[in-house]
Amino acid sequence: MKSIIFWGFTIALSVSLPSLAQMPQTEVPIVGETIDVRVVNVEAVITNAAGERVRGLAAGDFRLLVDGKEVPVEYFAEIADGTSVKAENAPVAAGEEVARNYLVYVDEAFSLAGRRNSVLEKMERDLALLGPADRMAVLAFDGTRIHVLTGWTGDKKTLQAALAQARQRPARGDEMLASQRKLQADVTWIQDNADGIASGDSNRVGGPKVSEIGEEFDWMSRRISPEARTGLGKSTEAAVAALGGFETPPGRRMMLLLSGAWSLSVAPRLYGPLVRTANQLGYTVYPVDASQSDATQGTALDALARATGGRLLSSTSAAAFREAVSDSGTYYWLGFTPAWKADDHGHSMTVEVRRPGLTVRSRGGFSDLSRRTQAAMKAESVLLFGGAQDDRRLLVELGEAKRTRGAFEVPVTLGVPVEALALTPKGKGYAAEIPLAVSTEEKDGRRSNLSGTRLRVELASPPPAGTYARFRTVVRVSDPQQRLIFSVHDPVSGHDLWGERKQAPQGRQEVARQREP
Repeated sequence: MKSIIFWGFTIALSVSLPSLAQMPQTEVPIVGETIDVRVVNVEAVITNAAGERVRGLAAGDFRLLVDGKEVPVEYFAEIADGTSVKAENAPVAAGEEVARNYLVYVDEAFSLAGRRNSVLEKMERDLALLGPADRMAVLAFDGTRIHVLTGWTGDKKTLQAALAQARQRPARGDEMLASQRKLQADVTWIQDNADGIASGDSNRVGGPKVSEIGEEFDWMSRRISPEARTGLGKSTEAAVAALGGFETPPGRRMMLLLSGAWSLSVAPRLYGPLVRTANQLGYTVYPVDASQSDATQGTALDALARATGGRLLSSTSAAAFREAVSDSGTYYWLGFTPAWKADDHGHSMTVEVRRPGLTVRSRGGFSDLSRRTQAAMKAESVLLFGGAQDDRRLLVELGEAKRTRGAFEVPVTLGVPVEALALTPKGKGYAAEIPLAVSTEEKDGRRSNLSGTRLRVELASPPPAGTYARFRTVVRVSDPQQRLIFSVHDPVSGHDLWGERKQAPQGRQEVARQREP
């Protein structure tokens, strides 16, 4: 049963919640109107008819279209081999190195051990290609959970150890592909013997005799085994969650996605959310085939990658990382500031070159994420990777779970530092409104995002610094022992505050205790 949540908050200022004295006694901020001035950066690769990179273009050589309408290019830089050679109102000066961040994501559920290990071995060998400002992180998905083998680091010894560990982990691609080959074997046998099985008395009007059995079972060649389809669904969800939940570093961001799921015909459709999330967060996706995909599947995979500005990397030469370094080092960096509305709407984005005969490769869109969506991504990030202890400032109390209509209702008391409310003047008093996100995790690792709400409060005067706003509600879940993560965005500090709690067994109430910073 899918978890749901019923919101009916009551609020009171309280100084009785745990460890309140540990909170810094700062003034409660009063803020006026805020303007979002975040810049959208677009990395554009320009090639000529021979496929060679084109250098020396200026900002005036480009057109940037958002939802089909041209917008001004406010920031521009030409990057060659990772270093800025020309900059116009850009955040990097000429001669400055631009950091590149490589998120290596190993999908163990669909990778063949031999091919995966060959790619990772060559990647370890090529770590010398990392520049002083470059970083890499290594994640592995085992079909159920994402494991962080190393976070963002430029330390080559740490990365060598992480890649060596990745090679030693189990790979289940043989199992998934074997179940798929079974289906194909049935189809192949029927098609090979269709003429002998057919009655031979079927003729099409105006055409030759045909094998009805062969036609009847042709559709079977497109079947996907239930195990593979389920596994692929989990893999795509995990890859999306990894992008959305893992720390987003500054600089250019690339995801090297090692998987063999591309061998399934349905993969291009299921990987659509990954493309959208990559475009949301400014990631260029470089897929690496860690299985045995054919040319047609590789073409579909390459098309997906190009929608993010990337391309399919070769795994046969086992030089995937070297290709990624070469491909991501030379490009044009364009930036503009959209009119942010925080409405979760997606926007198409097209880069054009005014000079004829040139080809552009860049990501195809961006999303105007709401604060609620960002809070939900933070809550899921805490589930997947843990959260920063300095931001664990929400106090959570769970009451005793009660069974009702096939589910459980769990009373929740949530304490939010008043400093995070960002009060704004309203009438003769003050008001605050911040989005709350709630995520759950079951014993088997399955995760759900519950329908969140906005915490609202109106006060006659600013509350005392160091106190908490206390909200009460009831969460309705399918399992009372699910892990619950709560997250709110602090608009003053820019951090996402969080808290977590898990119901004690046998319905015993478990009270959250604030950890010391």
